[in-house]
Amino acid sequence: MGLSAEQLLAIADEYCDFHGCHITSFGFLAACAAVPGSRFHGVPVFDSVDAAAEALSSSITALAPLSSGNEEFAVVAAEVYRRWAG
Repeated sequence: MGLSAEQLLAIADEYCDFHGCHITSFGFLAACAAVPGSRFHGVPVFDSVDAAAEALSSSITALAPLSSGNEEFAVVAAEVYRRWAG
């Protein structure tokens, strides 16, 4: 199950409001959102919600779309994704 860029943006907006940071790259945020729903020839890249959530977390940490707190945001986003997709 995928995650839209708008859904991850909503999560990021709430996170940023609470933690006093801001989004520095909407492109990187959109790229991160694409990760859990990735498919090749219609076949999901990830075999479980947990694997997709971990990949989402890793992509947020690597691309760092926020001005600060990316590691913590990665944990939050992965947990929200697990609850939504699980």
